[in-house]
Amino acid sequence: MTTTIEPPVKVPAPGDPAPPSGARVAASGTRLPASATSADASTTHPQAPGEPAKDVSRKVKIALGIAAVIGGCVMGAIGFSLSFGNLSKAGHTVFGFSVHDGRFFAIGVDVAIVTCLVLDLFMATIRTSWPLLRVLAHLMTVASVYFNAAAFGRIQDNIDKALSHGLMPVLFVIGVEAGRRILVHQAALPADHDTIPGHRWVLAGPTTWRIFKVMKVWDLPYSEVVTRQRERAIFNAWTEYKAEIAKAGLKEGSEEALARLPKKLEAYGMTVDEALALPDRMARAELRRKQEADKRARDLELERERAEHQAEKERLAHRKEMAGLTADLTATEGVAGAQARGAVAEAEARADAQARVASSLTDAIESREVVEAKRRAVEAQAGVLEAEARAAEAEAHKMAALKQTETDKAKAIEAVHRAAEAEAGVAVAQKRAAEAREATAQITRRAVEAEDVANFTARQRRVRVVARMVLAARPEDVDLAAIEQAIGVSMSTASTTKAEALALIQAGYDPATGYDPEAPSRTV
Repeated sequence: MTTTIEPPVKVPAPGDPAPPSGARVAASGTRLPASATSADASTTHPQAPGEPAKDVSRKVKIALGIAAVIGGCVMGAIGFSLSFGNLSKAGHTVFGFSVHDGRFFAIGVDVAIVTCLVLDLFMATIRTSWPLLRVLAHLMTVASVYFNAAAFGRIQDNIDKALSHGLMPVLFVIGVEAGRRILVHQAALPADHDTIPGHRWVLAGPTTWRIFKVMKVWDLPYSEVVTRQRERAIFNAWTEYKAEIAKAGLKEGSEEALARLPKKLEAYGMTVDEALALPDRMARAELRRKQEADKRARDLELERERAEHQAEKERLAHRKEMAGLTADLTATEGVAGAQARGAVAEAEARADAQARVASSLTDAIESREVVEAKRRAVEAQAGVLEAEARAAEAEAHKMAALKQTETDKAKAIEAVHRAAEAEAGVAVAQKRAAEAREATAQITRRAVEAEDVANFTARQRRVRVVARMVLAARPEDVDLAAIEQAIGVSMSTASTTKAEALALIQAGYDPATGYDPEAPSRTV
């Protein structure tokens, strides 16, 4: 009676649902072979549904591991000791080595086996498995068996000796392979995934070659390629099955149709229950593919709408930016034009005012006309000030337009309107200035005629010009330089003329009323 300890690992079939999160699965995707021990012979108690699997205790594992290591070391020591003597003898007597070289030959063969196996284990631990090392170790083992058997003559004549001498190297290699499997399983190394079992080459050579080709061309693990091949084969068989029952006139899902499935899928390792459940599984898979296709179509449509929405947003943003730039340009041009026109109006108004003041100081005799000219000059000055105020207001609107883009256009339009109003005001001021200049010209002409009638000398005319300048301003505001420039005399003459003008004013001279103390004494 034997006792079988099954590992607490279950490899799911391709048709089974995925294991729950956290469940431990085997590294390889190949189906585990069924235990050769019958159910009656096993002493393992069956596990109740929902009852957690009982694992072997840590102490038992450690004890078994120590025993295995000790047994393997003893077996290896004995095997290598016996092999050393046989290989030394065979190297000297059969293969022509000297006694000394025969010993090195024996050491080299045995060490090559151990080195290849150790290198294979080391490369498996760093996840760079190289199957050629295991093949080389197995070939060296076969060579060691042959060399051991050849030490006693022809192998055909000494079959019993050949088997007995070849037993220990084979047992050592088996022990190392067992240790390697333990290491791969405990460390979850992927080394076995890339190795195709030898029995598959024997049982299914053509399909195994296709699996090997896919593994090497696309760099895929063995378990994944096997799963894909099995799923593809089951799908092809299902397609053929549907064509067969349609040709036979059977209804899909009927008992006659389902009865054909187990035999149809027997070659793919499916049980009767799995085969009968295949129609439901295929229907669910088809529904899942349809749902995924619908989801991809919806996602594609949503992505297209998002792209269109983003493009529309970018177009609107571009239009908004262009509108802002246009508003900035319009506002800048309007304000600059208003500033230029205001500056021109200011310059013209100042020139006209200076001309009017000079003309009034030199030529205004009639008080009514002088007063009218002054009034018009004040109005012109007020127009200039209004133009300056409007230009300043336009500048303020420009600054506000630069800070607030949303109101740029409205402020620009307002600035344009106000600039137009300022231009109209300047035109009115210019018109009034022209009228004032015309009136001043008439006053000047009349004053000249009056002075000619009074027969004033040039000196008396200059004194009255200075007197009118003093009366128009204040005596301290009229300096000698202004007098020199107004009447065209030297600095000393300007000083004397100013003194005479002040004396004339003290005597009662008033150009506004037309009174001149010296006029009666002059002959006409």
